[in-house]
Amino acid sequence: MQIYANRGLFVGKIPIDAKASCKEEKAFISHGHSDHVGLNKVTKYFCSKPTRDLLEGMGKGNGNVFGMDFGKGLALGGAKVSLHNSGHILGSAQVLVEGEKTVAVTSDFKMQDSIIQKGATPLKSDILVMESTFGLPSYSFPEREEVYQQIGSFVKEKSKKGFVVLAGYALGKAQELTKVVNEYAGITPLVHDRIYGNNKVYEANKVLLGDYIKLDHNLNDSPVLIMPPSLVNHNLLQVLEFSLHKRIFSGMATGWQFRNSFSTTFPLSDHADFSQSMAYIKEAEPKLVVTMHGFENELASYIQRRLGITARPLGKKGQKTIMEFS
Repeated sequence: MQIYANRGLFVGKIPIDAKASCKEEKAFISHGHSDHVGLNKVTKYFCSKPTRDLLEGMGKGNGNVFGMDFGKGLALGGAKVSLHNSGHILGSAQVLVEGEKTVAVTSDFKMQDSIIQKGATPLKSDILVMESTFGLPSYSFPEREEVYQQIGSFVKEKSKKGFVVLAGYALGKAQELTKVVNEYAGITPLVHDRIYGNNKVYEANKVLLGDYIKLDHNLNDSPVLIMPPSLVNHNLLQVLEFSLHKRIFSGMATGWQFRNSFSTTFPLSDHADFSQSMAYIKEAEPKLVVTMHGFENELASYIQRRLGITARPLGKKGQKTIMEFS
């Protein structure tokens, strides 16, 4: 069985998170983030039912995106393919391909349970294809409950002194922040339009987020605003300060270590850190680990040295294909 990158990840003949230019008859989508979704009009795409709902809510798809239940198998390319929760965002899936060998593809994943999402369960496999976004030992995230308390305390304290802007990705992180502001600060936040739409899809899939208000020229309706990070910069914060005549406090939820224009950051990530990745591998017991995205070279090296398991980075220069191993 071949595993290779070519306008997407291929496990044998099965494309996962393919680019729109990859026009195979059938393909799988791991989750709804835009860098994993490339649609065209000729391919039939399979994903979890919540991911299908999210894509439909974004106006993506042309009647060619089909939802699957977690754990249900689909025959394709001489193998059985099934989807399993990856713990990343609503509907995010690991892909299990059972053929000559059993191959598990984590896609983006985390092992921690969150306030709105169960963490991933490791899949037993011969070959494990693992994301390595935070594949260095220096990336070690605290328990989520601890971060929730930090966010709640920040919001409660700063909202008494001014106006609070929280930034989190519109799909995934922003829904978690909506729930946290409700439960840990006791405040109903304003949310940007893109976040509002995704919140509604989460709720349609029985994920309760608490109360929230759609942002619509109504800044005085709440002392807290949740925004996509791409829209928050120094100019916006200045405009808010001028408009509200209040001091502006800002915080971003991210696994990356940077501040930019924000007053503070909170170490809240939808990806596994280094220890979670190593714990997954120990439980999955693969014979080969293929790392991809992020620190793939470094993580592969650590896996070989610390766990004694063969590991190779998919993106290694001159190497685009992992052939069947002996």
